[in-house]
Amino acid sequence: MRILIAEDDAVSRRLLQAFLERLGYEVVAAANGAEAWRLFQAKEFHIVISDWIMPEMDGLELIRRIRDCQCPSYVYTILLTAKFRKEDLVAGMEAGADDFIAKPFHQDELRVRLRAGQRIVELEMALLSSLNELKLARQREMEMGARIQKNLLQSRPPRTLPGLRVSAFTLPSQQIDGDFYDFYLHRHRCLDVIIGDVMGKGVPAALLGAGLKNSFSRAFSQLLISLDRDRLPEPEEIVSLVHAEMTRQFMRLESFSTLCYARFDLDRRHMVFVDCGHPKTIHFRERAGSINLLKGENLPLGFSEREVYRQISVPFELGDTFVFYSDGMTDTENESGEFFEEDRLIELVRHYGELDPDELIDRIRLAVVDFSHSESFADDLTCVVVKIEKWPSQRQTSELPDEDSYDLR
Repeated sequence: MRILIAEDDAVSRRLLQAFLERLGYEVVAAANGAEAWRLFQAKEFHIVISDWIMPEMDGLELIRRIRDCQCPSYVYTILLTAKFRKEDLVAGMEAGADDFIAKPFHQDELRVRLRAGQRIVELEMALLSSLNELKLARQREMEMGARIQKNLLQSRPPRTLPGLRVSAFTLPSQQIDGDFYDFYLHRHRCLDVIIGDVMGKGVPAALLGAGLKNSFSRAFSQLLISLDRDRLPEPEEIVSLVHAEMTRQFMRLESFSTLCYARFDLDRRHMVFVDCGHPKTIHFRERAGSINLLKGENLPLGFSEREVYRQISVPFELGDTFVFYSDGMTDTENESGEFFEEDRLIELVRHYGELDPDELIDRIRLAVVDFSHSESFADDLTCVVVKIEKWPSQRQTSELPDEDSYDLR
C-alpha cells in the first residue's frame, strides 16, 4: 500500500517517512502541497497524509483536488494539524479529509488510524474487484448470447428458389435481444418466412427466441406427418399449434413475442400471412409504384390462451417487394430525440423498392445508421426483404433444383 506524505518541515517529514516505512508501507514524500499534487497525478496512492499549513498549496487545497479528480480507487486522507477548533474540523471534513492527527503525532495513535484507513481502502478495492468480476461475467454472458443469436436465431436466407430473391440482416443492439427469423423452403414452389421479436433483452430473451423458433419447426413437422403428402399445413395451422404449445410458458415467464408468419406461393401468386401483433409488413407494388401496409388483428403470442389466429391472403405480381422488420428499426432514436418511424422506412422502400433485395437491405441499414449517427442501438434492428423476380437470374438458373423437387410449370 503506497502512502504520500506532504510536510514542509524537513525533520518532521523524515521522522514520519521512517516510521511508516518501518510499518511496511511504500512511502513517497513531498516538501509542500504543490509538489505533493504533482506526485499524486503521476502515480497511484492509497493514503495521503498532509500537513495543514504549507507554502504554495496548503493541505486543504491538496485534499480538495484529490477529491475532485477521477481516481481509480478511493484515497484515504489524513490531516496533520495543531488546529482542533470545531470550525477547523468542519472545514477539514468539508474539504474531504477522512481523519485528523494532532502534531506532533503519537506513533501508536498514527498506527491505529492508518490501520483503520487501510481497512477502508482494502474494502473498497475488494468491492471494485467484485464489480470487475461481475462485469466480466456479464461480458461472457453477452458473448454467449451473441453466439445464440447468430447460430440459433438467424437462419441463412435461401438462394435456390427461382422467382424469389431473399435478403436479411440484423444490427445487434448494445444488449442481446430476442429477434429471430427463419425460412422454410418447400417443394411446391413455396417459401415460408418467419420473423419474430421476443419481449425483453439479454440471454433470457435470446433463449426464448430460440425455443420459439424451434417450436415452429416441430409444429410444421408434426402437421406435415398428419396431413396428406401433397398438402402443406397452412400458416394459421402452424401458428395455432405453436400458440397452444408456447403461450402458457410465455405467460408464466411474463413475456410475449410479436411475430409474422408469411408464405409465398409462386404458382398461385399470392402471399398468405399470420400477423401476431408484429409491425406492419410493407408491400411495394412495382408496376403501380404504390405501397400497401399489411396488418392483421391477432395479439402477440403469449397474451391469451383463447386467441384464435387467422391468416390473410394478399396477391402479388412479378417485381413486387415485401419488407418485414422488427420495431427496433422504427424505434431507432437520434441525438435530437426523434424516431426513425414507419413513414421514413416506407419512403425508403418506395424510392428503392425496385432494387435487388441485397441492395435494398444495404440502403435501409445505411439510412438507419446515418439517421442515428451511431452503429450502437438500444434494440436489435432486424429486416427481411423478399422480392418476386420478373425472370430468374442467370445465377439462379444455374442452381435450379431437380424436377423431382420442384414443379416448374
